[in-house]
Amino acid sequence: MNETVSAPALASVVVLKIREFARKPVAEQVRFKARLEALVTTAIRPLPAAGRIVLDAPDGAAIVVLGSPGDALDLAKRSQAAAADLSLCIGVNHGPVKPVSDALRGPGLVGDGLAAGATLADAATPERVLLSRSFHEALEAAAPGRALELSPAGTLTDASVRTHQIYALDRRSAVARRRQFLAAGAVTVLSILGLGILGRTIRLTVASSPAIIVFEITPHGDIVIDGAVKGRSPPLARLEVSPGPHTIEVRNSPYPPLRLEVDLQSQEEMTIRHSFTRPKREGGVIERWRRKLGL
Repeated sequence: MNETVSAPALASVVVLKIREFARKPVAEQVRFKARLEALVTTAIRPLPAAGRIVLDAPDGAAIVVLGSPGDALDLAKRSQAAAADLSLCIGVNHGPVKPVSDALRGPGLVGDGLAAGATLADAATPERVLLSRSFHEALEAAAPGRALELSPAGTLTDASVRTHQIYALDRRSAVARRRQFLAAGAVTVLSILGLGILGRTIRLTVASSPAIIVFEITPHGDIVIDGAVKGRSPPLARLEVSPGPHTIEVRNSPYPPLRLEVDLQSQEEMTIRHSFTRPKREGGVIERWRRKLGL
């Protein structure tokens, strides 16, 4: 096989993946892919044609953004807002990509920028966009104020036993932060007014409700929360935990465990979806994504 590879370049990559696409009937797959193509066409419209590369995959698409990381963040937000019931999982990374040209398959792209973005999309949910640490750093360097839109979401260990520090763009968390801001503002106003009573202390008490973790594990996995075994999923599907930081492990020997460190808010619901498969000896995630792109 004659293959020409150019030098790699750094770029932001937004990976869009339709959840459980392979399990859908063929007619539904065709319909969902058509909707995704229409969504991508609309979402990339604000980007200049020379500043984007759109790659197709069997269960989604990847958009390489050559401009500012802020443009990639806006693209991810537009895609999530327009997804409706498409069950779209979104991962965003900033890393190296390089063009390749194959005599049989034609031009394409490979690189860890794509591979890590695909890993994040696999771990994301329709409600929560996941972003890599390298993307957060690139965004902070280009537009420090915009980096505040991302919240630390712990770490993710993928099937190749690589650890990723991840961030989240969570619509429900953003709403919660706005509510906390308004509540703090109300306390300030009351403190200024004093209600006519000097020296009175006004306290705002927020009820602490548990967070919920939803598990979708195939074929099965043992759930360990903060070192304590909670059961096997399935049948375990939902678990209530106290708000705050937790270490979550899903184990299925002899496969590498899935390990996440999360910081959950009161009433937040998080879905952990993972499939235990035999690790690839050659190429790992990069080779899998390369095959998806037909390279």
